Amino acid sequence: MRYHVTVGDLTFEVEIDDQGVWIDGDRMDVCAPEPVSPDLYSFLMDGASYMVLAGRAGPGGWDLQLRGRRYRVDVVDERTKAMRDMSPAGSAVSGPAVVRAPMPGLVVKVEVEEGELVEAGGELLVVEAMKMENSLTAPVGGRVGAIHVVPGQTVEKDKVLMDMLPTDPASESEED
Repeated sequence: MRYHVTVGDLTFEVEIDDQGVWIDGDRMDVCAPEPVSPDLYSFLMDGASYMVLAGRAGPGGWDLQLRGRRYRVDVVDERTKAMRDMSPAGSAVSGPAVVRAPMPGLVVKVEVEEGELVEAGGELLVVEAMKMENSLTAPVGGRVGAIHVVPGQTVEKDKVLMDMLPTDPASESEED
């Protein structure tokens, strides 16, 4: 099976077959992930041990925590990629995006205020889970909409923490 995996600005072609795992044509020695808890997995890759916290983030999307860093990863198969490639440019969703808790935890800090303009990847808030502080970042650039949590609040997995609103380029240029 062949997948296209996007992390930030980088896209990798990942193929999984009877012979192993191939990333951009290079064979990787990977042992199948072992679940430690519902969203926590342990695995070996090229002799190194990894623990990854993985939560769904919509169709094909994953929020991963690896070595204290958070990554938004999109995984699509060949068919889905072909369909996306055929769709017209600019057909992306332009409505609000939500930021959800990737795991249960405690809100430690909220780094932004409602109405604040943030870039994609900008820090929004910090959630502590399993004695680790996890920085949650903006999935898209835009304005911070409603903030649904406060520091000290406990949250469940998938709770909506805040809304991100798309920016109107015309109104942004008027503010400059």
